[in-house]
Amino acid sequence: MDSTGIEQDSTSGRFVDRDLFRDVIGHFASGVTIITARHKETNFGITASAVCSLSLDPPMLLVCVNKKTGTRHAIAESKAFAVNILHEDQGELAARFARPNTDKYRGVEIVYGELGEPLLKDALAHLECRVVEEVTAGTHSVFLAEVQNAWAKEGTPLTYFRGKFGRFQEASDERVYREIRQLVLERDVPAGQSITINDLAYQLDAPRQAVYYAMTRLEAEGLVTREEEGRYVVSPLDSETLNGALDTRCALEVGAAEKAVGRISNEELAELRRRMEATLFSGEGRPVSAERYVEANAAFHEYTVALANNPTLLETYRQLTAEAVMSSALRAALEADDEFAGEQLKTLAEDHVRLTEAFEAGDLEEAKRVVRRHTEAAKRLGRYLMDSAGGSL
Repeated sequence: MDSTGIEQDSTSGRFVDRDLFRDVIGHFASGVTIITARHKETNFGITASAVCSLSLDPPMLLVCVNKKTGTRHAIAESKAFAVNILHEDQGELAARFARPNTDKYRGVEIVYGELGEPLLKDALAHLECRVVEEVTAGTHSVFLAEVQNAWAKEGTPLTYFRGKFGRFQEASDERVYREIRQLVLERDVPAGQSITINDLAYQLDAPRQAVYYAMTRLEAEGLVTREEEGRYVVSPLDSETLNGALDTRCALEVGAAEKAVGRISNEELAELRRRMEATLFSGEGRPVSAERYVEANAAFHEYTVALANNPTLLETYRQLTAEAVMSSALRAALEADDEFAGEQLKTLAEDHVRLTEAFEAGDLEEAKRVVRRHTEAAKRLGRYLMDSAGGSL
């Protein structure tokens, strides 16, 4: 491979590096289909996005299917197949047909087409195809087929982008995701409790498909675990996970300090001090209220990262699970008037003062020392809160 990422081949000349190709082609958004076929009284099916129109006269499709699959063998033998174009809320079905060795058709309503192949009854559209030619290309068989029958209904298609199923996202989708994430992180839905997409859609008065994609994102983040029958369970957070998240927060805050200390305006320093003062305890040695303290603490930490003026850094910080779950635990500890937690919180609040002073003095090394010391103190408090809650939250 040369410095441009191009590999050399003595027989075919130049071709792009495999990993580079996968990354670049992943930027191409495509529709999602399930290719179905029937052979020897057995139904086969596989999720595929490599489907495209080949000709209008006659109407033809080009479909690519991995050579190792039973579906490819069934198509090659029967010379017929169907393309089922999926609706935006059929991501679960797409995931099922993408997995090998599963009972793919369990609970799925089907009818049989004129060519004998199964059609998924709830799909957005169907195309029944008869194979004209099969071509081998790398790991796949490429079927060139004439379209014998076609049917479609109104709706929005499922999409595939950078290795994930998705949809044409509306602004409300992000709102639904953030609402559910907040419910999970603040333990309004307790760890270990089972929830369903239908229940959340009803509770939030949100479209079911928006809830589904929110849960898919939360599963990828490790905040929930998917069970059978479309149920999800909120994942517990233990000390090891919390410590890892706090270490990540520390790295982000140190990185932000390196970009911000000595480079921010007087107005930004004044805002930092204002947020710091909101985290200080009252004259009675306790916060004005648990809720106000938790909000002020989160606002202060987020602002220290925001000062780096790096959107990626800030978004990464906002995705941390530690901050929200710690906030929930702190709220409970303060409301219970826990003496040890209160003393530890006073120590953490004093670190806020030291960190603000380091920013104001332009002292980067002191700022980094405070951030690291603060992280270890937060871990101690986190362990105590975890132990008090039985080992996890």
